[in-house]
Amino acid sequence: MILVNSGKETLLDLAQKAHDQSISIFIPTHRRGKQVNERQDQIAFKNHVQTVRLALEARMVRSNDIDDLVEPMEALLDNPQFWRHQREGLAVFRNPDHFSIFHSPIPFTDSSRLDSRFHLRPLLPFVEAFTTYYILQIGKKGVCLYQADPFSITLIDTAEVMPSGLDAITRYYDFEEELQGRTKGQGGMAAVYTSDDSNKDQKAKDHLLADYFRLVNEAIIKLMGTQNAPLLLASVAYYQPIYRQVNTYPYLQEDGITGNFDHIKPEEMHQMANERLSHKFEETQQQRIYQYQNSLGSNLVSSGLRQLLEAAVTGRIEVLFLQDDAELWGQFDEVTLATTIHDEKQDGDESLVEKVALLTLRHGGEVYVLDEASFPASRNSVNITALYRF
Repeated sequence: MILVNSGKETLLDLAQKAHDQSISIFIPTHRRGKQVNERQDQIAFKNHVQTVRLALEARMVRSNDIDDLVEPMEALLDNPQFWRHQREGLAVFRNPDHFSIFHSPIPFTDSSRLDSRFHLRPLLPFVEAFTTYYILQIGKKGVCLYQADPFSITLIDTAEVMPSGLDAITRYYDFEEELQGRTKGQGGMAAVYTSDDSNKDQKAKDHLLADYFRLVNEAIIKLMGTQNAPLLLASVAYYQPIYRQVNTYPYLQEDGITGNFDHIKPEEMHQMANERLSHKFEETQQQRIYQYQNSLGSNLVSSGLRQLLEAAVTGRIEVLFLQDDAELWGQFDEVTLATTIHDEKQDGDESLVEKVALLTLRHGGEVYVLDEASFPASRNSVNITALYRF
């Protein structure tokens, strides 16, 4: 079993794995609750596997070949641990030469497909040009740095540059006990930073923390360099104003996330960080929409699918916008540029909307999947359009 990530390279790699018996299954899943206790996700997946088996039988595929093809998917049904560790969506891709799964942080629409290629349209939102950001998590046990975007979070190895010993400082001064006795602020932790001269003991403790945080800041500068990436502080509220006084990284966000993250899973911290930075994720998309609208009426904008396919295969598309319900079928020859377009799927057809998106990504363009309300305004009512490089 291969657990795929949601990046562009993964998507393009899956697009190359063509086979007449390519199975794609998408279901919404659940982390906990009634759906998990009653095995509703397993049942939904089982129904899709049975549907695929029947479709293979209708194609007169040999029973032994069918068994071999569906065996790894049926094995998932017999793995209770697998179903106890889901996120919001599950995608499974299977053909005779490949098997992979993807746990999604957003729900998928329940669907399955047997075709000559994997159905990749539901994965397109994961390759949009979202902001990459960092989370600096400071806790009683030490300091961790994570790289993240709206869909993923990864722990960075900082052992060679990040100072150790915060646990010794907090243990010596018994910060945990003091924090629990302070007035609670956002996140359930203390929100008061004391620098009163009359409180010499507290000032000494604050200065000790500040000295340690200076070392953390120096490590962040070494690791991050001059890149323009948001840095979000995740810690108890008491630490945050002390750290901000010594910070020199220019893109530290004004509002961090507060709480004791020592015993919280990174995925939960990631969700909190996403909510705090949601406005950042829309900036690149909005910039591209403004760029598109400012080019309306020029030869840098096109909305005809036939023209878009030809532009995509030659690398002309800078940004492609799709409405989430846009769909057209047909055939496109990347060499001769011969194109056949149908409103409904016919034998031998492929999704031309998915095709133009994958070609755009292959040649370094950006793809945005938008709902009708967010779709860029144009002179004609369209559900697929593009901004060209030249």
